[in-house]
Amino acid sequence: MVAASRAKTSDRAAILKKLLPAIKKQYKVAVPKHDRPVLETILFAICLEDATVVDAEHSYARLFSEFPDLNEIRVSSVKEIERAFAGQTDPEWRAFRVRSVLQYVFEKSFAFEFESLRKKTLELATKQLAKIKHLSTFVRNYTLQAVIGAHLIPIDPAMGRSLVWLGLVPPNQDVEQMGETLKAVVRKTEVPLFCFSIRCLATDKAVLDEFDSAKFPAPEEGHDGSLVTDRLDALYKSGASRARAKNAADRLELAKKEEARVAKEEAKAAKATAVVKPAKKSDAETKTTPVKAAKPKDAPAKPAAKKAAKKSK
Repeated sequence: MVAASRAKTSDRAAILKKLLPAIKKQYKVAVPKHDRPVLETILFAICLEDATVVDAEHSYARLFSEFPDLNEIRVSSVKEIERAFAGQTDPEWRAFRVRSVLQYVFEKSFAFEFESLRKKTLELATKQLAKIKHLSTFVRNYTLQAVIGAHLIPIDPAMGRSLVWLGLVPPNQDVEQMGETLKAVVRKTEVPLFCFSIRCLATDKAVLDEFDSAKFPAPEEGHDGSLVTDRLDALYKSGASRARAKNAADRLELAKKEEARVAKEEAKAAKATAVVKPAKKSDAETKTTPVKAAKPKDAPAKPAAKKAAKKSK
């Protein structure tokens, strides 16, 4: 068993070698190519987080059709900007972050220009983006990967949940730690394909309920990555119910083994501390009855008997 918490780099590489072709075969969609200015890349990342690429592109397009320019978005209320994210999760939070980014960039240079980020090193660019309040790890890493080509793997919460289910990362890591874990097995040139493939799975409405860790928590040691293709096949063929049933059966089997182990340990401990006590005799056995001694055949007669015998003679 290759649990995620114990999986080595070579194990994860082997899992990915089987996993990515299976996902690509299921969705049959080419990786989209985006070449936007830095500021627009940040805005698109906000649209993309925890969403499909199609939904993100629709929201991004509505953002620019609802408002004449970026300055109009900057001075609008969150409620007004929120309309661009209709149908997406957390529209208010997305709208708030869009406005925060535009306010930061405008107040810094009195223009909506952020191309200077491309010329910075990864360290300096990271520090620059860290100054923008409410920027998530995903948006920051997506921007750095897309704009300056940094070897970073942008993972949002939805992707993270599916990665745990796939057995590629342990269940106790946050999205930033997951990205660091996977850098060793996902080459820089393969990051876009990897992220797009995982996003297709993570946002597939037909199966995403299976990745809900609140409803179906992963084993403490993580899922067995070596079985990922079988589990994924079950998920695609019969939906979440079949895959969930298999997970439940696996958890039940583990619980039974643990129960048997505990019972064995308890029995062993009880045997080691047991004290052998002598059996208690019954009242009938402990009560003694005096036994009259038998008179020997040649015992001498009593004196009275001897006297009676002489008279008879």
